Amino acid sequence: MSSEQASTRLPVIDVEPVLAGSSGAIEATAEQLREALENVGFLSIVGHGIEWQTIREMYDWTASYHELVDEAKFGHEMTSTLMGYVGLGGAQRGDRPFALNAAFFMGRPGSKRNQFPAEEALPGFRNAAENYYRTLERLCHQLLPLYAVAADMPPAFFETFFDPALATLRMSHYPPIDAEPDQWGIDPHSDAGFMTLLPANEVSGLSIASDDGWFAVDQEQESFVVNAGDTLRAWSNNRFRSTKHRALNKSAGNRYAIPFFFDPRPDTIIEALAGCVDEDRPLAVKPYRYGDYLQSFMRDGYIPAAN
Repeated sequence: MSSEQASTRLPVIDVEPVLAGSSGAIEATAEQLREALENVGFLSIVGHGIEWQTIREMYDWTASYHELVDEAKFGHEMTSTLMGYVGLGGAQRGDRPFALNAAFFMGRPGSKRNQFPAEEALPGFRNAAENYYRTLERLCHQLLPLYAVAADMPPAFFETFFDPALATLRMSHYPPIDAEPDQWGIDPHSDAGFMTLLPANEVSGLSIASDDGWFAVDQEQESFVVNAGDTLRAWSNNRFRSTKHRALNKSAGNRYAIPFFFDPRPDTIIEALAGCVDEDRPLAVKPYRYGDYLQSFMRDGYIPAAN
């Protein structure tokens, strides 16, 4: 494996004044967000208003889900058209070693693409997952004005593109397995979409790339690690970073992660924002349809399940 340097703290941004509607909060906080996105592509947010017990309970549900017998989980396996379960070995890029994680994916509550375990197999799981999804989606919508102002656009600019959002909740399990050379819990990658929220984890494992190598992330207590994806990078005319990251469980026990991917509608045309194009930043990206890019991203990273 490539070497990993000392841990690093991410820029920490308190969003409580924004959520409270304090005068001038959007402009002041957007300035901090702009700096973090331009220089790191990752940050931590505190003051997000979500009771941390909600997060703890979702971690517990994730552990309970992955403790189900394989028969229960593979009964709703993810396919090219349906969300669901991807077992250990099901995530692989090209001819690289497969990623050492299993995961359950779900989309918008009520979507016909969702699949869940039978209620009797894990009573209450679906309701808990859907409630958590709505909680995270609400927070992301509240953060959108910050991203618009950080990109020198009007505060309401992004709202129409996320009505509704194409958001995904992933509940991942990284078992305690020794990795082969150049094998990871999840391979080095940048996210496909706009914004990812990852709640602080009791078991470390996340690291990010910089110009000087790889750094383990030292997470703030009761925070969300937030990163930009390829779509925000393209939308910003490459002004904001979409930073590569990876994960590996080096502990003797299980590691769970519950990232929430908040992305625009699939029919959204991603083209450079006017606020991010000027003499110093000439046009550098070509327009594309977000849904097309996402399909390509998923095909590259996950072995298609047989239909």
